[in-house]
Amino acid sequence: MKILSKIAFLLPLAAAAHELQDNRATLVLRDPTHVSVTLYISYVDAMHRAMAPQLSPEQFLVVYAAMKPDQFEREVAKAEAKLQGSTKLYSASGKPIAISNWTWPDIWQFHALLKRRVMQAMTDPSAHVHEEPAEIRADANASEEISSLRIQFPEEFQRVLVVSYRPNQVWVDPRSWSPAIRF
Repeated sequence: MKILSKIAFLLPLAAAAHELQDNRATLVLRDPTHVSVTLYISYVDAMHRAMAPQLSPEQFLVVYAAMKPDQFEREVAKAEAKLQGSTKLYSASGKPIAISNWTWPDIWQFHALLKRRVMQAMTDPSAHVHEEPAEIRADANASEEISSLRIQFPEEFQRVLVVSYRPNQVWVDPRSWSPAIRF
């Protein structure tokens, strides 16, 4: 643990200070009772808040990058379960809509990212760290037709911009023009 504290001491505050991309969600009504949910979230920041909010960003990077694989896997699974349980969808009538089939970023790519961030902070402390938002997918299936819904995100996601739509589909035969496609 002594070496971790020494490494943490070497990490400047700028290592975790980076320009945040806006967190966003896309809700697509696929059929009358099914909504696909795609989240684009600053994953390192959200996982830091879910896994160890008591640690500074620098401490989080060092501690979790150095964590043994089995312990890291347990911690990530616990955080993902917490975030899933805190994401809520309700129909227009106020009934909860079940969210399932969650697909999270690869755990080992996340672990490797934490290690890269620590190494980058140690070798080039002045470098600007830019994290692409991570994609998280899920499905929401209601017991009734969805005319509108309300969504609530975990506090760990911070502010989320929601984009929603219902796609229009039309078949186009070979050498034929489609009907007018309106936006």
